[in-house]
Amino acid sequence: MKHTSAIIVTAAACLAGCVNTSPGWDSSFGDAARQARALQVIDPDAPSRNTGAPLADGKAVAGAQKAYAKSYGYAVEEPKQSALPVISTTGGR
Repeated sequence: MKHTSAIIVTAAACLAGCVNTSPGWDSSFGDAARQARALQVIDPDAPSRNTGAPLADGKAVAGAQKAYAKSYGYAVEEPKQSALPVISTTGGR
């Protein structure tokens, strides 16, 4: 009797691994991400109403961002390029 019950338990455990649980999981896949994104949007219709021209041009905004970063000391300084071309002195012919 012990031998038969051990075979039945083993067979049941093996068959339990073949159960198809994926459709249940796939039906709700991404729900949490969609819900979190929806909670972060205050006004979902804002893009359709905002059709006016931008209030500032790109150069002004870039300058303001650089000045803000520089005021707090974490601005990335871009190297200045010289106005004169570089002349090679190696004399390669």
